[in-house]
Amino acid sequence: MPPFVGKDNTARVSPLVNPAPPQSRPSSSLSQAMDVDAAAPAASSHEIPSQLGNFKLVTQVKLGYSPTQIVKWQSQETGLKVVWIDVEGPLVQGYFAFITEIFDDTGRPHTLEHAVFMGSEKYPYKGVLDTLANRMFAAGTNAWTDTTNTTYTVGTAGEEGFLGILPVFVDHLLYPTLTEAGFVTEVYHKNGKGEDSGVVYSEMQGRENGSGDLMQLQLQRTLYNKANGLRSETGGLMEALRNLKIEQIRAYHASSYLPHNLTLIVAGRSLSPTSLLTTLQSTVEPSIIAHGQAHGPRPPGWKRPFVESTTASNPPVIRADVRETVLFPEKDESVGEVTVSWVGVPANEFVKALAVEIMSVYLTDSAVSPLYKQFVEIDEPLCTDISFYSSTENPSIITAYLSSVPSEGLDSIDGKFKAALARLASEEIDMKRMTSVIERSRLQLLNAIETDAADALSNSILTDALFGAEDGSDLGPQLSEVDYTVVAGWSAKDWQDLLSHYYVNAHSVTIIGRPSASLADKIEKDEKDRVAETVAKLGPDGLAALAAKVDAAQKDNDRAIPPEMIKQFAVPDVTKIDWIKVESARSAGVAKAGLTAEASASSGAVQRHVDADGVQLPLFVQFDHIQSNFIEISIVLFAGPESDRALVPLYLDTFFSLPVTRADGTKLAFEEVVAKLDAETLSYSIDINSPLQEGVTLRIKVSKEKLKIATTKAIQNLPSEKRSGSDVAYSTYRQIITEPKSTNLSMNLLNRADFLPAFRARLDDEPDVVVAEFEAFRKGLINPRAMRVNVKGDILAIDGPSSTWTSNFERFPKFETSELVPVVLSKDVMNPLGKNPAKKMIVFGLSSIESSFAYHVAKGPSDFAHPDQPALTVARSVLNAMEGFLWKFIRGAGLAYGANIEQDLESGLVYYRVYKSPDSFKAFAAAKDLIDSLVSGKIEIDELTLESAKSSLAYNTASKESTMNDAASASFTNQVLRGLPQSHGRIALAKTKDITVADVQRVIKKWVQPLFDPATSIASVATGKAKMDATATSFEELGFEVERKTFETEDEEEGSEGSESGSESGSEHSS
Repeated sequence: MPPFVGKDNTARVSPLVNPAPPQSRPSSSLSQAMDVDAAAPAASSHEIPSQLGNFKLVTQVKLGYSPTQIVKWQSQETGLKVVWIDVEGPLVQGYFAFITEIFDDTGRPHTLEHAVFMGSEKYPYKGVLDTLANRMFAAGTNAWTDTTNTTYTVGTAGEEGFLGILPVFVDHLLYPTLTEAGFVTEVYHKNGKGEDSGVVYSEMQGRENGSGDLMQLQLQRTLYNKANGLRSETGGLMEALRNLKIEQIRAYHASSYLPHNLTLIVAGRSLSPTSLLTTLQSTVEPSIIAHGQAHGPRPPGWKRPFVESTTASNPPVIRADVRETVLFPEKDESVGEVTVSWVGVPANEFVKALAVEIMSVYLTDSAVSPLYKQFVEIDEPLCTDISFYSSTENPSIITAYLSSVPSEGLDSIDGKFKAALARLASEEIDMKRMTSVIERSRLQLLNAIETDAADALSNSILTDALFGAEDGSDLGPQLSEVDYTVVAGWSAKDWQDLLSHYYVNAHSVTIIGRPSASLADKIEKDEKDRVAETVAKLGPDGLAALAAKVDAAQKDNDRAIPPEMIKQFAVPDVTKIDWIKVESARSAGVAKAGLTAEASASSGAVQRHVDADGVQLPLFVQFDHIQSNFIEISIVLFAGPESDRALVPLYLDTFFSLPVTRADGTKLAFEEVVAKLDAETLSYSIDINSPLQEGVTLRIKVSKEKLKIATTKAIQNLPSEKRSGSDVAYSTYRQIITEPKSTNLSMNLLNRADFLPAFRARLDDEPDVVVAEFEAFRKGLINPRAMRVNVKGDILAIDGPSSTWTSNFERFPKFETSELVPVVLSKDVMNPLGKNPAKKMIVFGLSSIESSFAYHVAKGPSDFAHPDQPALTVARSVLNAMEGFLWKFIRGAGLAYGANIEQDLESGLVYYRVYKSPDSFKAFAAAKDLIDSLVSGKIEIDELTLESAKSSLAYNTASKESTMNDAASASFTNQVLRGLPQSHGRIALAKTKDITVADVQRVIKKWVQPLFDPATSIASVATGKAKMDATATSFEELGFEVERKTFETEDEEEGSEGSESGSESGSEHSS
């Protein structure tokens, strides 16, 4: 369960020392650690000022495991703190963090997070910040509200854009307008139908009754008393939001959004720290001083939130084991969730905190880990997953999350779980495996710095801002690798003592999340009753007054931004973006034979190194050279036409938990397989849908026992998956447009829901036949002609890059390049409806969600080189821009939390996606009116809008190649899988430069307008069951042929209908 979620619905990463376990399959790759000193990127040459103006150096930390440094300054006048992270890449990522403590459930931190985007003192218009961000080579802004902080982000391609938007962003944060009109639309209002609405309210309405949110709130209520701010729901409970006033938000802003409570974290080597401090000194500091807020780092009477407030003097204490049951709305009552939590480690005890994280990994990181073997990898799984999470509070809270627990075991599993921990504490720790876990965790820290340093390090820096010493002395120890050396020296008894102290002997809080069909009905009835009461109380005149109030607020918010306000900021120079360089090479034989004579002749140092190996491979291998501490191997392959693709989900689930027979006949039990993988790799995974929708990865031997366990777990997981309205809507439309021969379709939620129960029954009735089918499927996947292999990393440091393959694997028979199985794209498996969408619509009624999710799909370009593609890319940027057309007409009108025009080039489709809408039909109708008005010219697209849309594409392009790993992956995907130039992204960006307003209008008419015509589109909607018929009827009246569906469960076969519920953790933004 992620701690918080941003406005673009992306979850924040977990702490560095708590990586995702390998079996979670985050990508299709195999990463192997090399000598960590072999190829580290060069360190920055930027000068680090000890003082610049008001800003004085606080601390400078140089990481011992990476050429990265973190530098912190603080203004001696205003108290503003600035942290610069020296990270290589084209992006500059900014995080503006306020520590936000509150002692009630009004959600003021969350509502304020939304409200600041409505305008500021110097820029008193809604949308200035996001409009300017697009112009400054950013893709809008983002923000999230956590229990302890509210953080705003913006990322730009290059230095110029960031320095341009920086003072504007700070003005919005410190001096927002906070108008009544902004409150009405962005936070809460009643509409003309008497329904509760508003962006924040609708967001929380979609979350409040989800299992994860209900369980987390109950945990907070159990752990903390009312004098502790960590007890609060900072997102806001619906009842409290209905009574909240703008004056309360203003008062909270005045007490918390202060310069000395703001930490600005900036990551990016392309930004000079001197330029950063100079900009702050010349543009931000004078404004703060002019507002009378220059009170130094420690203003008189200031108390650090959480550190010097009543929260600190009222820590969590569990005096006896506690068990609480929380009901969550769900018609399918077959599985629930359970958490077990303990009080953890104080914020500044870094070695103990790391040890707790290491122990959590040791207990659950793979199929052979102690808890997995006892609870998950058994014939009748007690749960389908166990994960630990340590919060960043002080002290931390250690939580074990047990997923998809059969309802009959909900009341007993915590006892079994704690008994298992007690047994493990009394037994010998497997020190060989513990040593492997410690080393892999250390390498994953190093890998995190290479692949996502900005988020990984900013997370630690934010924790330091919360609880660290004000002199900066805690920052270095928190980021130190030395702690790994310390715990690596621990004895088995040390680890047993840790397990006993924090998990076994300590009291715990168990939260049982139990599904309830009756609660789903009650919530639906209560909502109807509340609306009916409002309608009866206000009458027609009162409802009309409500509608008029909303309309007036909308008009006030939508006042046009004066063009000169935006034009005063020059568009940055795209040529100054510092792109990461990747050099590619092909192995001699099949791969190199496919190159043109010109490409073969233009080989660089990497190609010469590969050629010098003197080996021809009967396998397609591309090498992509980057400066990295790791070598990563990815194998993409495509199932043959005779393969039973329905087996793909189980193949992926069992890939790393089945025995293996090596080429020499040696047999390895699955425990040996996992142990060797853990010992010799940094990470391993298998996936589908990345980088191509039809590509999958390979290699394992099967046994009937493991297939049965995997199938049971997969079935057990289905009810929780059906609680995602977005997933149901997506799966529905993909199912009706795709041929059965699609590999990707086998992973579809609806397909798995049909296939897995029947497959489990066959495993009981005819296991040998099923295993034989599975073995035949496996063999069909290991055709070398269907493989495309990518090796990325420091290729020049590998001795024998090609011969390594022939010396370690059974030699494949040679074949000609012409025999390579063609790359399969998703457009190749579209059925007639996918090739020509028309009329069809499915509305899924889900009893336990209150919001709606929809996909409206039409035909689009299917060629990356299509002549309309540059104009369509710009058109989508125009339509989707934050504070752009769809933002204002859909989100701004309270019709949906999110609405976008997206493109699936691989499938040859465009689609209109609606996310968290109170009424998906209204969101569709409003978007149709907008598009029709743009096509007719009734609504104009001005040159400023066009220019900003083009500028934002620079960030989108740079973000896909923002790290060395990403750049190498893009090289392989472009050249090998898509047949495009290595630098396709930059080439495509250049082609958008000359796109005109007329071009944009033309492609909107050609490709976007058909989305809103039943004759040229299909659609899927997942909505609350109470709204299913009304939604379906509305679309039928437009001309769609609508099919109504619900999920069925055993209890509902006699007449009642199935359900689905959705929940997301964390407070979302936004602007």
